[in-house]
Amino acid sequence: MITKNTKPRVAVLEDDADVCKLLRFILQKEYEVTVATNGAHLRRIVDEGAVDVIVLDIGLPDEDGISIAQKIRTTSTIPLVFLSGYLSEEMIVKGLNIGADDYVTKPFQPEVLLARVRSVLRRKAAQPQARSKLIIQLEDVKFDVRAQMLTNSQGSTVHLTEMEALILCTLVQAENQTLSREDLFRQVYGRDWDLFNRGLEVHLSHLRGKLTEVSGVENSIVGLRGVGYRLALEQVNPSQAD
Repeated sequence: MITKNTKPRVAVLEDDADVCKLLRFILQKEYEVTVATNGAHLRRIVDEGAVDVIVLDIGLPDEDGISIAQKIRTTSTIPLVFLSGYLSEEMIVKGLNIGADDYVTKPFQPEVLLARVRSVLRRKAAQPQARSKLIIQLEDVKFDVRAQMLTNSQGSTVHLTEMEALILCTLVQAENQTLSREDLFRQVYGRDWDLFNRGLEVHLSHLRGKLTEVSGVENSIVGLRGVGYRLALEQVNPSQAD
């Protein structure tokens, strides 16, 4: 009897043969692993719907990981975890800015890599169908959770990334209360607060800018040093979309 493989599928692009071999060894314990040979091959895998999450090295010799991820993000919101050999925070932030969900720095511990991949897949799978139909009114701004889109009364729209939409949902559910950085990080990433992870701040900055663009409110997300974050747009008359 043939049993269908139900493991989540991970696509890996890493130019170092030894690191690539290690990645396959670590990931195949829990996932079906496909190794892409270059950026074009990886994009083809994504376009064919043959993968559930990407592990992508930033420092590739030909087309760098940042450029590859930018092209993937024009057509897909597939979860993406960067591998970075750069100690510079600037490079890590650059990766997050173009739509990476998370990152792991080299050299990495196997359990850290697995935890990051599990986390992004868990967030993707945890979007309940009921919540995906929710329309939330934030003063003059309509937040369509399913479409991950903000629209104001003049009809101007801004699209959110999956992480931005998840952060906004979390802040809305806090009902105008301030969430500590630790609590917000835990709810968004599904793991304990990481002191050295700057991803949350990057996504918050982008979300704040998009909210300001459609609402006209400069400080749409209030950050209190040493305390946490609070949504400054009041929720009004939430309703269910058809």
